[in-house]
Amino acid sequence: MGQKLKSQKGEISITDFQGRIRLRWRVNGQRYSLNLPFPYAPENLHHASVKVAEIKLDILKGSFDTTLEKYKPKIEAPVPAVKSKIPADTKEVYLGDLVNKFNEWTAQIKNINIDHSIDYFGVRRVIERYGRISVAAVAGKIAAEKWAVTTYNKRLHILSSFFTWLVDNEVVSSNPLVHVNKKRDKTKKKNERRKPLTEKEIHSFLEAIRQDRFCHPSAPFKHSYYYPFLKFIFLTGVRNAEAIGLRVKRVDFNQGQIEISETLARTNKGTCNAARISKGTKTGNTRYIPLNEELSNLLLPLVTGKDDDSFVFISPRGFAIDDRMLKRRIIKPVMVALEIGDRDLYAARHSFGTRAVQQGMPVTDVAYLMGHATVETTIRNYVGVGKRSIALPSMAGC
Repeated sequence: MGQKLKSQKGEISITDFQGRIRLRWRVNGQRYSLNLPFPYAPENLHHASVKVAEIKLDILKGSFDTTLEKYKPKIEAPVPAVKSKIPADTKEVYLGDLVNKFNEWTAQIKNINIDHSIDYFGVRRVIERYGRISVAAVAGKIAAEKWAVTTYNKRLHILSSFFTWLVDNEVVSSNPLVHVNKKRDKTKKKNERRKPLTEKEIHSFLEAIRQDRFCHPSAPFKHSYYYPFLKFIFLTGVRNAEAIGLRVKRVDFNQGQIEISETLARTNKGTCNAARISKGTKTGNTRYIPLNEELSNLLLPLVTGKDDDSFVFISPRGFAIDDRMLKRRIIKPVMVALEIGDRDLYAARHSFGTRAVQQGMPVTDVAYLMGHATVETTIRNYVGVGKRSIALPSMAGC
């Protein structure tokens, strides 16, 4: 048994227990410990660090699993062989024959409105496009697609689940995707349009918007109209749809906080007011953003005199903001004119995550503020490394 060092209050200790990694901590006066199936060695301590961050984030969000089942490493069982339920002489099934079955499965089994889900709508389009491709050949066809990593993984998961349902209902004899690798190589080229902006670039952009520096004199609406909306996203790092769907009742000046619990999400029908639907956040969580003085001064004029269910940010014509058209007509032209480059509004979110970590904010706090399910998402997608290190960590006593 390794050395036992008393950890600080609220911290999670990483110790050596019979040659294996063990975590120990307290929550609400209750002691917990979790043994990990990894030898206690330097090359394995990153597993412990990731698990510690996950537990801390759940404690911060108030969703800590006292049974610890959520935190136990998952060991995947071998996939059993699928027994054929259809005689070998059954006629070959083509993807085009399964479109109606996919609609039925999506609506009745998954309880999803396909017209409001970009992911499932996209898979149906794939099935329609593969019309004369046989079920047996679908694995090779998908492998040849040049989809982005996230798109590939989502579509493969949906299709595999769909084929499993078809097997259970004896529509097809076997799932052609059951043994296909579910994780395509994560190495991918970063989206340059979402590259984080420096603080100087953010200031230049927002000032150009506020002063209508690049607004055409005959434009029906000034760029400065959107200044509060754009500054809000840069200050908070919320997702576009979360800012667009923010209602007056979610802004609590007395408690000093903003509740982020819903979005006004785009659908496959578009990004305009009529095409959007109200739904929960991407991860289904509710989080609270501190309402500091700068945000209070920004939001107070926008909520005064409005009903509780009204949106805080609206277009000049009184509708929900169309972020796609905002990017095309204002954001891109201004950023190009400032020689920042062609950037999406989502770059504001990446800028927030990078800026927060570089200024010393704990990654768990950043993950909470940004509404991530795990800190891995924060580290992998939103934490940039553009700031040069100016020192090495010290080592006392040497």
